[in-house]
Amino acid sequence: MNSVITNTQLSSLEGTRGQFNGSRASIKLGIDVHQDYYVVVKQEDGTNPKPAQRFRKETFLHWAAKLQREGGEIHAVYEACGFGFGLQRQLSPLRIHCYVVCPQKLDERNKRVNTDGLDAKALCLKLDRFVQGNRDALALVRVPTEEEEQNRAIHRQREQLVKTRKVLEAQGRSLMVNHGMEPVQQWWKRRAFAQLSVPEWMKELLSQSQPILLLLEEKIML
Repeated sequence: MNSVITNTQLSSLEGTRGQFNGSRASIKLGIDVHQDYYVVVKQEDGTNPKPAQRFRKETFLHWAAKLQREGGEIHAVYEACGFGFGLQRQLSPLRIHCYVVCPQKLDERNKRVNTDGLDAKALCLKLDRFVQGNRDALALVRVPTEEEEQNRAIHRQREQLVKTRKVLEAQGRSLMVNHGMEPVQQWWKRRAFAQLSVPEWMKELLSQSQPILLLLEEKIML
């Protein structure tokens, strides 16, 4: 039965001082990322992974920083998700090798059990194989710069605005066609709307969307 230990004490660092041939153990961390917390499985060298632990985000960063201060090489991995690359950018300055990978099916035995601890353990084991030299063990995602992410966000927003404009414009044309009228292209623009020859009730309906379309056009052209 899979279990997850909730870690709320920064001093609770079981096994972090393990030695291997007289040197600090190499540590691998498999991280299952959630909005408010992380579930982490730790493996030292080639030993069995430790039981999964749940951390509040700020607690995990303190815990990881303390691991790093104790020496040795630390590797971490998590799946790319809707929470972006913030965790990778927080761990890298701590000199922790953090990898972001493509989302994947982690239940390789098809047990249809989807728990945070099992996912974190599967990631940890894949990371161990990767660190040992199997470069195919992880499907790495390139981490963009913050500037690249900002530019992508601006581009995505513009695409969404254009899509919304097209939908509203098409709804207006469909209203005209459905009532036997010739559709007017870009009916929502000021001059075209002022000259629109449609029944009053229809113009009233179209007037609900026209200001929105004008605003969308303004934002798209910025």
